[in-house]
Amino acid sequence: MADAGSWFDKLTTNGRDPTLPFALSLSKGRTWQDGLRLRASAIGIDLSGSERAPTGVACLDESLVVESAVVRRDADILEWVSARVPQVVAIDAPLALPTGRCCAARACPCARFGIVREVDRLLARRGHHPFWTLLPSMVNLTLRGMALRAIFEGRGLCVVECFPGAVQDILGLPRKQRGLGGLRRGLGLLGLRLRQDATHDELDAATAAYCGLLYLRGRAEVIVDGGVKFVLPRPGCFRSP
Repeated sequence: MADAGSWFDKLTTNGRDPTLPFALSLSKGRTWQDGLRLRASAIGIDLSGSERAPTGVACLDESLVVESAVVRRDADILEWVSARVPQVVAIDAPLALPTGRCCAARACPCARFGIVREVDRLLARRGHHPFWTLLPSMVNLTLRGMALRAIFEGRGLCVVECFPGAVQDILGLPRKQRGLGGLRRGLGLLGLRLRQDATHDELDAATAAYCGLLYLRGRAEVIVDGGVKFVLPRPGCFRSP
């Protein structure tokens, strides 16, 4: 993992902007029809495990302007996404069960297949410290994520899974646990234009949306597990190709 703050501290010192070539390259090949679609390219969802807790949602277009909000109910999430025209929805939640599992019940015979997916193990080996998919504290989040994925895909939307913490690690950004100021600053130096009062849920949702945008432009690593595409930035993806 890159030392958090290292690259954007150097860029600030040198007066360089790493995001302009990236922002320009994202605009290549766009047509006037794209403009009619409000340029809404990617939506990120920092999903909570319960409707009682806040969920961050963020919409990111090719100008890297972020529209974000905090919602709670599934109906509000669905309405927020439906009001926009995303080419991809990137959700921060497990979107499939471990291979061999038919449900999340501990008493089911399928429980012998465990609580961990292969993508979870891969992230752990890379040092990103994910929570296991069917850890008791994760079950509600996993089932909620799977349900939303089914609805979105039923509506014809492309859905991918994303872990903002791992995205931030790869991009050399501090995670929210180290303070929102550093994360907000890092996202800003990537070119994202955020509200100054954006919550930690919105910042993680914006991170997921950014990774979704990278996926659309072929700048993401795609790991398929359980029929779900898990996306991560490729190293150096924020630089001009």
